[in-house]
Amino acid sequence: MPTPFLEMPNTLNNLSHEQRRPTASFIETALPGFKRTLEARRSIREYNGISIPETIMKECLHDATLTPSSSNLQTYQLYWVRDVVRKSEIANACMQQPAATTAGELVVVVARGDLWRSNLNKLIEIMTEYGTRPMPDELDNYYRKIVPLLMKTDAVGYYNFLRRVTFWFKGRHQAVVRTPISRADHRIYAHIQSSLAAQTLMLSIAAHGYESCPIGGMDSRRISRLLSLPRKAEITMVVAAGRGTKKGLYGPRIRFADSDLIKEV
Repeated sequence: MPTPFLEMPNTLNNLSHEQRRPTASFIETALPGFKRTLEARRSIREYNGISIPETIMKECLHDATLTPSSSNLQTYQLYWVRDVVRKSEIANACMQQPAATTAGELVVVVARGDLWRSNLNKLIEIMTEYGTRPMPDELDNYYRKIVPLLMKTDAVGYYNFLRRVTFWFKGRHQAVVRTPISRADHRIYAHIQSSLAAQTLMLSIAAHGYESCPIGGMDSRRISRLLSLPRKAEITMVVAAGRGTKKGLYGPRIRFADSDLIKEV
């Protein structure tokens, strides 16, 4: 069996956590670029239609996979739409918004909460090197018992009821996680994971010198059919990207005061 940890192409995987932590010199050199990336990322709504170079787009998509993920289940997928006809059809499903019709690239961000079980099994295989080494007891208990308790659902709602009772009983005496309980909670969970991936993707696109725009106004059912998505997959957004035009920036950035958004308690 392969050893995924050794075969991962990212050389950072060979470094310890301490070696990966930002040093003073790293902060000095990287922080200005990070700040500039944040400031440069604007929602651009018109592009010149030219594709982003394939190598750069693949880097940006890979960067998105480095997004944090609850329990590391990675319950999202990024559909990079490269087929010209399908791209046009998805632009139509985005109500012919200029961001979609003129973009060099379209990425459909899909919440895949339905993949939690298969992703969990994959994760366990990787962490145990396909069963050749045990996981520490705490990790084993977490991934084999706690995660299934949190994620299982069924048509009659038995597991929803079990979670509700369990959380209520434990919560009488100690702090306890309160969600997910219902299917709606699981949907929210999956969309949170895919939204994090979308934000990382857009920041990477900005860092590579291109622009992007998250599109939420769309016919998600039509796009799901175009991509032949399974019934339980849900589209979070479409990310348009490319080289923006001057007309694509509709106005100045307006943000509320920090005091409105940031609360110190």
